[in-house]
Amino acid sequence: MIVFLTGSAGLLGGVIAQTLTRRGHSVLALVHRTTEIKGSDGSVLPASSFDGEPPVPGAIKTVQGDVSKPQLGLSDARYQQLQNHIECMIHCAALVKFEAPFEELRSINVGGSIHAAQCFPDARFIHVSTAYTCGLKDGPIDEELHAPNGRFANGYERSKAIAEIELLKTRPAALVVRPSIVVGELESGQISSFDSIYRAFKVIAEGRISSVPVAPDATLNFVPIDFVAKALATLAAKPDLAPAIVHLTAKDGFSAQGFLRLIGSIPGLASPQIVEAESRDKAEASFMDRMVQPYWSYFTRSPEFSTKTLSRITGLCAPEMDEAALLRQIRFCVEAGYIRVREPKAIA
Repeated sequence: MIVFLTGSAGLLGGVIAQTLTRRGHSVLALVHRTTEIKGSDGSVLPASSFDGEPPVPGAIKTVQGDVSKPQLGLSDARYQQLQNHIECMIHCAALVKFEAPFEELRSINVGGSIHAAQCFPDARFIHVSTAYTCGLKDGPIDEELHAPNGRFANGYERSKAIAEIELLKTRPAALVVRPSIVVGELESGQISSFDSIYRAFKVIAEGRISSVPVAPDATLNFVPIDFVAKALATLAAKPDLAPAIVHLTAKDGFSAQGFLRLIGSIPGLASPQIVEAESRDKAEASFMDRMVQPYWSYFTRSPEFSTKTLSRITGLCAPEMDEAALLRQIRFCVEAGYIRVREPKAIA
């Protein structure tokens, strides 16, 4: 199978490309500013530039383009060359900056999704979204479209909710997959780069923030990056799937309060004081606190994501992110040097 993959130079895109090639699939990888595609351990995957011929099974060829432009910024000649080969398209490119201006998010996440959906109409189309298109809704979250005028924690979530609705107007047969909070590999915690919510974990674990606003029943739904890539590769290889929305999440969320206490259970790391969100004085918030504030909403929500569709159409079961799995995630951050452990004070 020949897969066209956008966002291939991103954190998740690189692991998807790696998983696909390990299964013997060929990958045509759309790249923009960053041309290196990295696997789960951070090593650069071997790739050559697309020369009009498709990559052999298990290989990657890169294609220069831009999802913010019609036809992905490809020339007519290049587009026609590609169209002759592509069997499945996975649209993974997105701007994942919660604090970015909404128009910038709309340009990439909505406009880019529409541009991708308009390309290669004969190929199967898989769109990578986020489970948090549900916004601030708690309780059971079904695998269905969510209203874009609902309550969202940030513009990123809203832009992804709009993108799902808009792209389905062009590609009604599309498969929409929604990962939750993507973290390192299940068995090792390994991840090639630390971004997004990892920044909040870092300042919390290093004791640079003394308190965190947490709702009593809040849960964090972490999903291992290798599970997401495996599920996507499995879905891509099924040519006869009906249109669907598929949550790629853990079986259950993990208590937010329990996770913060778990961080402090590792010697040298800190557990912050848990406070009610309303009790924090925003005027006195530190620079560090303001830097990670876009992520605080995760500590006040308790969504329960349905995972029935993935099991039904692939046989894959949602992973269980229990205490042991989360400790592996935290320890990898320490071993990689991302989170610095405090040295014990000498006793005089």
